[in-house]
Amino acid sequence: MEKGIAPIPAFYACYLLRSIARHASLYIGSTPNPPRRLRQHNGESKGGAVRTSKDSLRPWEMTCLVTGFPSKIAALQFEWAWQNPQLTRHIAPDSRITQATMTTRISPKTGKARKRSKRPRLSLTDRLRNLHLLLRARSFRQWPLKLTFYCEDVFRVWSKLVEQTTETLPKGIEVTINESSRSLKNSKQQDGGQAATEGTGIHGLDLDYARRKGHLEKSQALLANDEHILKCSICKDRLPSSGAATLICPSDGCSALSHLQCLAAHFRKSPGEEIVVRSSGPCPSCHSETQWTDLVTELSLRMRGEKELKALFKPKRAKKGTSVAADVLDDESEQSEGEDDLRHIAVGDGWPSIEDSSEDDAASVHVHQQAFRSDPTPERRPFKMTVQPQTPHSEPVIEDSEWDEAELLT
Repeated sequence: MEKGIAPIPAFYACYLLRSIARHASLYIGSTPNPPRRLRQHNGESKGGAVRTSKDSLRPWEMTCLVTGFPSKIAALQFEWAWQNPQLTRHIAPDSRITQATMTTRISPKTGKARKRSKRPRLSLTDRLRNLHLLLRARSFRQWPLKLTFYCEDVFRVWSKLVEQTTETLPKGIEVTINESSRSLKNSKQQDGGQAATEGTGIHGLDLDYARRKGHLEKSQALLANDEHILKCSICKDRLPSSGAATLICPSDGCSALSHLQCLAAHFRKSPGEEIVVRSSGPCPSCHSETQWTDLVTELSLRMRGEKELKALFKPKRAKKGTSVAADVLDDESEQSEGEDDLRHIAVGDGWPSIEDSSEDDAASVHVHQQAFRSDPTPERRPFKMTVQPQTPHSEPVIEDSEWDEAELLT
């Protein structure tokens, strides 16, 4: 098993936040756990962002989520481009809704002038129009992204926008509205604004690797079979006994194993756009439509997720004090995320890299742990024992995913 590299994330999303008190106030961020992140923005648990901490703007709601990113860095790149549509090169200059404007600030100490780009104030329609542009961009159109709306009025704005736009989204990108959010809204209206949110809207998202368990069990059984020599179902050559670079069909009753390169080439033979790796393709054995993301996620988890696998296959024990434990987890969510067995993020394998790389996107990757982190994860450091019984631990500093001097849209 490969050491030191985390598997493809179980879940990561970019979101558009809207103030319920003032609908014109919007915020764009990213997170591996939307329910927890929303609690942080609303001040119900520690964390959040400075620009969403004003009581006059709370509570906030997540209007939509973009999911399906192959890595945390990929989500951060998309987030930065969505936050800065006037700067990113993923949107052509002639297609931009607003152009970048420069402001000059003079330092009172040194007297030197400093120029920087000024972020424009964009409405909800503008934010959705920029989202439509990014989903059509060549850099992102190859990813199996999914756009889910959780506010019906925002979905109506999107639908109207799509009707007025001549360009269409790629076939692989799914757009839908969460039906449980509609039911929740109707229940609140009938119950005077009170309704249970458990399992509805963003609270019903599948955030861990549980859905991969069956695929992993099947893979382990096939790779542990010493009676037969493992051979690629495409080239018929021998496969490594370790399972490295070996993809396994997730369909029930199919035991097809393939080299990663062989299956990628097999997918490219299918009719469609000429790209490095297709988002889906037929299994060479059972011919069922198989998602590339399912294949490489299982591979990365099998080869890199030692602790994730232990947590996934760990026998369940009776829980005591569930409500108390939940409160503690909420209060220490940002610290516990660094130790969460199912939340480690890394660059995914087998995915095409972002094309048309630029300084703005390179900068977003380089500093995503400093300025652009929407849901930061504390870095792991070597353990060092210190005895300071009279000095309390300081609270973690939660940084924002946007620039320190950026203004909240109002």
